[in-house]
Amino acid sequence: MSDQLSLELEPVAPAAPNWLRPMLPRPAPSAFDSHDHLFEPFWGGTRALAFLEPAVTETSGGAFLTSEGGPSVRLLGVDGVDLAPRLPELGGLALRLEAGSAVLDGELVVVDRAGRGDPEALERRLTGGLGRPVAYLAFDVLYVDGRPLLSWPLERRRRELARVLRAGPEVVVVPATVGEGRALFDAVTAQGLAGVLARVRTSPYLPGIRSRLWRFVAATEPGAEQTPVDALGEEVPAAPNAPVLAVIERLPLPTDE
Repeated sequence: MSDQLSLELEPVAPAAPNWLRPMLPRPAPSAFDSHDHLFEPFWGGTRALAFLEPAVTETSGGAFLTSEGGPSVRLLGVDGVDLAPRLPELGGLALRLEAGSAVLDGELVVVDRAGRGDPEALERRLTGGLGRPVAYLAFDVLYVDGRPLLSWPLERRRRELARVLRAGPEVVVVPATVGEGRALFDAVTAQGLAGVLARVRTSPYLPGIRSRLWRFVAATEPGAEQTPVDALGEEVPAAPNAPVLAVIERLPLPTDE
Protein backbone atom coordinates (compact mmCIF):
# COMPACT_ATOMS: atom_id res chain seq x y z
CA MET A 1 0.00 0.00 0.00
CA SER A 2 1.23 3.48 -0.73
CA ASP A 3 2.47 5.68 2.03
CA GLN A 4 -0.38 6.46 4.37
CA LEU A 5 -0.52 9.19 6.94
CA SER A 6 -1.22 7.96 10.45
CA LEU A 7 -1.31 9.49 13.88
CA GLU A 8 0.52 7.96 16.79
CA LEU A 9 -1.96 7.70 19.62
CA GLU A 10 -1.06 7.35 23.29
CA PRO A 11 -3.40 6.65 26.20
CA VAL A 12 -4.10 9.66 28.40
CA ALA A 13 -6.23 10.29 31.44
CA PRO A 14 -9.80 11.53 30.91
CA ALA A 15 -10.22 15.28 30.74
CA ALA A 16 -11.28 17.18 33.85
CA PRO A 17 -15.07 17.68 34.09
CA ASN A 18 -16.60 20.75 32.47
CA TRP A 19 -18.86 21.40 35.45
CA LEU A 20 -15.98 22.78 37.51
CA ARG A 21 -16.46 26.38 38.59
CA PRO A 22 -14.23 28.65 40.72
CA MET A 23 -14.48 28.47 44.50
CA LEU A 24 -15.46 31.91 45.79
CA PRO A 25 -14.45 33.88 48.91
CA ARG A 26 -16.63 35.67 51.41
CA PRO A 27 -15.73 39.29 52.24
CA ALA A 28 -13.81 40.10 55.41
CA PRO A 29 -14.32 43.51 57.04
CA SER A 30 -10.63 44.22 57.63
CA ALA A 31 -7.14 42.81 57.24
CA PHE A 32 -5.99 40.29 59.86
CA ASP A 33 -3.04 38.13 60.80
CA SER A 34 -3.42 34.37 61.14
CA HIS A 35 -1.00 31.45 60.96
CA ASP A 36 -3.92 29.33 59.79
CA HIS A 37 -4.14 31.30 56.53
CA LEU A 38 -2.20 31.89 53.34
CA PHE A 39 -2.41 35.50 52.16
CA GLU A 40 -2.10 36.42 48.47
CA PRO A 41 -2.36 39.70 46.55
CA PHE A 42 -5.40 39.97 44.28
CA TRP A 43 -5.46 42.27 41.25
CA GLY A 44 -9.25 42.39 40.86
CA GLY A 45 -9.27 40.76 37.43
CA THR A 46 -11.64 38.12 36.07
CA ARG A 47 -11.57 34.70 37.71
CA ALA A 48 -11.05 31.83 35.29
CA LEU A 49 -10.23 28.15 35.47
CA ALA A 50 -7.52 27.28 32.95
CA PHE A 51 -8.08 23.82 31.43
CA LEU A 52 -4.70 22.90 29.91
CA GLU A 53 -5.01 19.60 28.09
CA PRO A 54 -3.55 17.69 25.14
CA ALA A 55 -5.67 17.40 22.03
CA VAL A 56 -7.69 14.23 22.69
CA THR A 57 -10.10 11.93 20.95
CA GLU A 58 -12.39 9.32 22.49
CA THR A 59 -12.53 5.83 20.99
CA SER A 60 -15.68 3.72 20.66
CA GLY A 61 -14.51 1.78 23.70
CA GLY A 62 -14.45 4.91 25.87
CA ALA A 63 -10.67 5.33 25.97
CA PHE A 64 -9.13 8.77 25.61
CA LEU A 65 -6.20 9.05 23.19
CA THR A 66 -3.89 11.90 22.29
CA SER A 67 -3.91 12.97 18.67
CA GLU A 68 -1.80 15.19 16.45
CA GLY A 69 -2.22 18.88 17.10
CA GLY A 70 -1.34 21.41 19.72
CA PRO A 71 -2.54 21.30 23.31
CA SER A 72 -5.96 22.62 24.19
CA VAL A 73 -6.41 25.75 26.32
CA ARG A 74 -9.80 26.69 27.74
CA LEU A 75 -10.39 29.57 30.15
CA LEU A 76 -13.76 29.09 31.83
CA GLY A 77 -15.20 31.94 33.91
CA VAL A 78 -17.75 31.63 36.70
CA ASP A 79 -20.50 31.42 34.05
CA GLY A 80 -18.78 28.60 32.18
CA VAL A 81 -18.07 30.67 29.05
CA ASP A 82 -14.73 29.92 27.39
CA LEU A 83 -12.74 33.15 27.08
CA ALA A 84 -9.67 31.59 25.44
CA PRO A 85 -10.72 32.27 21.80
CA ARG A 86 -10.60 36.02 22.56
CA LEU A 87 -7.12 35.82 24.14
CA PRO A 88 -4.70 34.29 21.61
CA GLU A 89 -1.70 35.43 23.69
CA LEU A 90 -2.65 32.76 26.25
CA GLY A 91 -2.84 29.96 23.69
CA GLY A 92 0.53 28.58 24.78
CA LEU A 93 -0.25 28.20 28.48
CA ALA A 94 -0.22 24.40 28.27
CA LEU A 95 3.38 24.54 27.06
CA ARG A 96 4.32 25.94 30.49
CA LEU A 97 3.27 22.71 32.20
CA GLU A 98 5.60 20.10 33.63
CA ALA A 99 2.69 17.69 33.27
CA GLY A 100 0.48 16.29 30.55
CA SER A 101 -2.60 18.23 31.63
CA ALA A 102 -3.86 20.39 34.47
CA VAL A 103 -6.68 22.62 35.62
CA LEU A 104 -5.54 25.85 37.29
CA ASP A 105 -7.43 28.55 39.16
CA GLY A 106 -6.43 32.18 38.84
CA GLU A 107 -7.37 35.56 37.46
CA LEU A 108 -7.06 37.23 34.07
CA VAL A 109 -5.59 40.73 34.27
CA VAL A 110 -4.46 43.63 32.14
CA VAL A 111 -2.08 45.92 33.99
CA ASP A 112 -1.00 49.54 33.61
CA ARG A 113 2.59 50.80 33.83
CA ALA A 114 2.53 50.66 37.65
CA GLY A 115 1.33 47.05 37.66
CA ARG A 116 -2.19 47.94 38.80
CA GLY A 117 -5.15 46.13 37.30
CA ASP A 118 -6.90 47.98 34.45
CA PRO A 119 -10.50 46.68 34.46
CA GLU A 120 -11.60 48.77 31.48
CA ALA A 121 -8.75 47.48 29.31
CA LEU A 122 -9.50 43.91 30.45
CA GLU A 123 -13.19 44.29 29.61
CA ARG A 124 -12.32 45.47 26.11
CA ARG A 125 -10.22 42.36 25.53
CA LEU A 126 -12.80 40.00 27.00
CA THR A 127 -15.50 41.40 24.72
CA GLY A 128 -13.38 40.89 21.61
CA GLY A 129 -11.71 44.27 21.34
CA LEU A 130 -8.07 45.13 20.81
CA GLY A 131 -5.70 46.31 23.52
CA ARG A 132 -2.83 45.39 25.78
CA PRO A 133 -2.02 41.70 26.41
CA VAL A 134 -3.79 39.74 29.11
CA ALA A 135 -1.81 37.77 31.71
CA TYR A 136 -2.95 34.79 33.77
CA LEU A 137 -2.11 34.89 37.48
CA ALA A 138 -2.40 31.36 38.89
CA PHE A 139 -2.94 30.67 42.59
CA ASP A 140 -4.34 27.11 42.72
CA VAL A 141 -4.32 23.79 40.87
CA LEU A 142 -7.32 21.41 40.84
CA TYR A 143 -6.34 18.56 38.52
CA VAL A 144 -3.00 17.22 37.28
CA ASP A 145 -2.85 14.52 34.61
CA GLY A 146 -6.51 13.68 35.18
CA ARG A 147 -6.04 13.25 38.94
CA PRO A 148 -8.36 15.38 41.10
CA LEU A 149 -6.67 17.40 43.83
CA LEU A 150 -9.86 19.01 45.19
CA SER A 151 -9.64 17.22 48.55
CA TRP A 152 -5.98 18.10 49.07
CA PRO A 153 -5.27 20.86 51.61
CA LEU A 154 -4.51 24.22 50.03
CA GLU A 155 -0.84 24.19 51.09
CA ARG A 156 -0.27 20.90 49.30
CA ARG A 157 -2.05 22.14 46.17
CA ARG A 158 0.12 25.27 46.21
CA ARG A 159 3.28 23.13 46.32
CA GLU A 160 1.98 21.10 43.39
CA LEU A 161 1.21 24.30 41.47
CA ALA A 162 4.79 25.49 41.92
CA ARG A 163 6.04 22.09 40.73
CA VAL A 164 3.97 21.80 37.53
CA LEU A 165 3.80 25.40 36.26
CA ARG A 166 6.76 27.28 34.80
CA ALA A 167 6.37 31.05 34.88
CA GLY A 168 6.59 33.09 31.69
CA PRO A 169 5.64 36.52 30.35
CA GLU A 170 1.98 35.53 30.12
CA VAL A 171 1.61 33.44 33.29
CA VAL A 172 2.94 33.65 36.85
CA VAL A 173 2.26 31.91 40.14
CA VAL A 174 0.94 34.44 42.65
CA PRO A 175 3.15 34.47 45.79
CA ALA A 176 1.64 33.63 49.15
CA THR A 177 2.70 34.53 52.66
CA VAL A 178 1.78 32.74 55.88
CA GLY A 179 0.37 34.64 58.83
CA GLU A 180 1.20 38.24 57.85
CA GLY A 181 -2.09 39.34 56.35
CA ARG A 182 -1.95 42.94 57.54
CA ALA A 183 1.57 43.44 56.23
CA LEU A 184 0.58 42.15 52.80
CA PHE A 185 -2.58 44.27 52.90
CA ASP A 186 -0.43 47.33 53.55
CA ALA A 187 1.78 46.50 50.56
CA VAL A 188 -1.20 45.80 48.31
CA THR A 189 -2.91 49.04 49.28
CA ALA A 190 0.28 51.03 48.67
CA GLN A 191 0.64 49.39 45.24
CA GLY A 192 -2.95 50.20 44.26
CA LEU A 193 -4.15 46.59 43.88
CA ALA A 194 -7.65 45.32 44.58
CA GLY A 195 -7.06 43.53 47.85
CA VAL A 196 -5.86 40.38 49.61
CA LEU A 197 -7.17 36.84 49.39
CA ALA A 198 -6.94 35.00 52.75
CA ARG A 199 -7.33 31.23 52.47
CA VAL A 200 -7.25 28.60 55.22
CA ARG A 201 -4.09 26.55 54.74
CA THR A 202 -5.95 23.23 55.15
CA SER A 203 -8.88 24.22 52.93
CA PRO A 204 -10.14 21.76 50.31
CA TYR A 205 -11.38 23.16 47.00
CA LEU A 206 -15.18 23.52 46.84
CA PRO A 207 -16.12 24.22 43.20
CA GLY A 208 -18.74 26.93 42.79
CA ILE A 209 -19.14 27.41 46.56
CA ARG A 210 -18.75 30.72 48.38
CA SER A 211 -17.11 29.72 51.65
CA ARG A 212 -15.67 31.31 54.79
CA LEU A 213 -12.63 29.11 54.28
CA TRP A 214 -11.64 31.83 51.80
CA ARG A 215 -11.93 35.52 52.65
CA PHE A 216 -11.35 38.60 50.51
CA VAL A 217 -10.14 41.84 52.10
CA ALA A 218 -10.74 44.77 49.75
CA ALA A 219 -8.01 47.40 49.59
CA THR A 220 -8.63 50.75 51.23
CA GLU A 221 -10.73 53.07 49.11
CA PRO A 222 -8.91 56.10 47.64
CA GLY A 223 -9.00 58.99 50.07
CA ALA A 224 -9.66 56.78 53.07
CA GLU A 225 -7.23 56.14 55.90
CA GLN A 226 -4.56 53.79 54.56
CA THR A 227 -2.43 53.27 57.66
CA PRO A 228 -3.29 49.93 59.34
CA VAL A 229 -3.54 49.90 63.12
CA ASP A 230 -3.36 47.05 65.59
CA ALA A 231 -5.92 46.08 68.22
CA LEU A 232 -4.67 48.84 70.54
CA GLY A 233 -4.92 51.52 67.88
CA GLU A 234 -1.15 51.74 67.41
CA GLU A 235 0.12 52.39 63.90
CA VAL A 236 1.51 49.31 62.17
CA PRO A 237 4.78 50.02 60.29
CA ALA A 238 4.55 49.90 56.51
CA ALA A 239 5.49 46.50 55.08
CA PRO A 240 7.86 45.93 52.17
CA ASN A 241 6.00 45.12 48.99
CA ALA A 242 8.59 42.73 47.55
CA PRO A 243 6.13 39.81 47.03
CA VAL A 244 3.80 42.09 45.09
CA LEU A 245 6.58 43.70 43.06
CA ALA A 246 8.03 40.29 42.22
CA VAL A 247 4.81 39.43 40.39
CA ILE A 248 4.46 42.86 38.77
CA GLU A 249 7.94 42.54 37.26
CA ARG A 250 6.81 39.38 35.44
CA LEU A 251 3.65 40.91 33.93
CA PRO A 252 3.41 42.26 30.36
CA LEU A 253 3.44 45.95 31.17
CA PRO A 254 2.28 48.35 28.44
CA THR A 255 4.96 49.92 26.28
CA ASP A 256 2.87 52.69 24.73
CA GLU A 257 2.91 56.20 26.14
